[in-house]
Amino acid sequence: MKEVNINKYCHENKSLADHSTLIGIAVFLCSFAFYAFTLAPRVIWGDNASYALSAVKMNLGISADSHPLFIILGHFFSYLPFEPAYSLNLLSAVTSSLAVLVVYLVVLEITGSTLAALIGAISLCVSHAFWLHAVIGRIYGLNAFFVMVLALILLKWRKEPTNNRFLYLAAFLFGLGLSNHLIMAFTIIGFLFFIVSINYRVFLSLKVLLTGVGCFLAGSSILAYLFILKLVAGRPVTSMMDAATGGGLKKAMVEISPKIFNDIFVYFSYLFYQFPVVGFSLIFIGIFALFRKDRIVALFLLLLVCVNAFFFISFGPGIEKTTKYTFYISDYALFSILIGYGFFTFMNYIKNKGYSLTKIFSIGLALIILLPLLLYNITPYASKALGIDLLHARTIPYRDNETYFLNPSKRGYIGAARYAEEVFKTAKLDSIIIADFTLCTVLEYSQQIKGARSDISVIDSKDNRENATHKVVSQYYGKRDIYLASVEKGYYRIGRLKNEYDFVPEGVLYRVVRKPINIVR
Repeated sequence: MKEVNINKYCHENKSLADHSTLIGIAVFLCSFAFYAFTLAPRVIWGDNASYALSAVKMNLGISADSHPLFIILGHFFSYLPFEPAYSLNLLSAVTSSLAVLVVYLVVLEITGSTLAALIGAISLCVSHAFWLHAVIGRIYGLNAFFVMVLALILLKWRKEPTNNRFLYLAAFLFGLGLSNHLIMAFTIIGFLFFIVSINYRVFLSLKVLLTGVGCFLAGSSILAYLFILKLVAGRPVTSMMDAATGGGLKKAMVEISPKIFNDIFVYFSYLFYQFPVVGFSLIFIGIFALFRKDRIVALFLLLLVCVNAFFFISFGPGIEKTTKYTFYISDYALFSILIGYGFFTFMNYIKNKGYSLTKIFSIGLALIILLPLLLYNITPYASKALGIDLLHARTIPYRDNETYFLNPSKRGYIGAARYAEEVFKTAKLDSIIIADFTLCTVLEYSQQIKGARSDISVIDSKDNRENATHKVVSQYYGKRDIYLASVEKGYYRIGRLKNEYDFVPEGVLYRVVRKPINIVR
């Protein structure tokens, strides 16, 4: 197989090229410093609290919403001299900074331009969804890292298509990436396309295939171990496979959303919010320019984007949820590569016109950084001033939805911890609190990690087998004080209870009180 030379673009400045590695290190350190500065200092609602608990206890699972690799890494980070939730937030900052670094390396690989690589990396670093999930304990930065590093390895392999060690490494990391998030499976189409396009003969070699499968199994050994462990414990194979492939969400996964065109509009609206004006424009410049210069790489990147986007635009969990954009975060990392390539194309055009590259880069860098920062700080206030509900998110005490969701920075945010403190100050001795997942996990974290109010029983309102709220009230009313964390429709099944009970606000809780009996004389 003839080796392909893709180093057809020269660096714009030799001194920059000579220091590209040092610049890459600086990209990582600056990204981490930025995320550390805007990091959430305490526990955050929902998954963050749940992951922190799982990390401390090494509670590993194999369902679609279990992330064993992230939990294992989180367990090691829990030994840092910080609160476990903060340590988990630091883990997200580290993995997200690594993803930013790999974007820099990918753009450098396909353009040879350090300046373009910086633009691509920084555009991802300050993008809304990626930044938001880099400063709270979530798995999406690590998932983006795996997608990016696999793309980089395959681009390196394209220079030496007979060097199968790159493929073996890619197979291992693909398996490891699945151990972090099963969403990684959607990337297989793009990766296979690229391998076949460069050297399809690798699939005709039994040695290469067997070694590749072996490397994949080694990478996914965490999942294999957990599968065997659950099997030995007596859990049916069908039950585990059902959980691993989405469980109760599978209905949504096979039904096309009736609002697909609205979802497509929302997808591009999200994209614009990640990369406002300049970044958004550079994406399309990058797509068209890359198609003209290197069609295989262009198709490769677009396949990675489109397969994931199509699945979550059309199907999948979160069709009606405000957090659906989380599944697009790996797409945003890929779009940042196209931004880098778009800037590279624009830079060469401007250079040919005789303009200074230094000035163009400075202006571009300033816009890439300042426009998102400005947008994320203005939008929460503008939406409230204009009375426009962009989020349709539920109301939670000590959480301003516009600021919390639309501005990624979580510096100084202690709303969840403050909520737990007030709950445990309000609730009476030996009482019961029924709470949904978002609130329940914060209360459980405070009890199990912070040692708060062990006399109180916290019960998750979501029970697929029965109405947990109705059961608890029927069984314990009159014996123990019972509180609901919220009475919001859709989270607590209290319709049958309203005829017999009132839900009286007490602080941030609602106390269950039997209605007086009217005696007719």
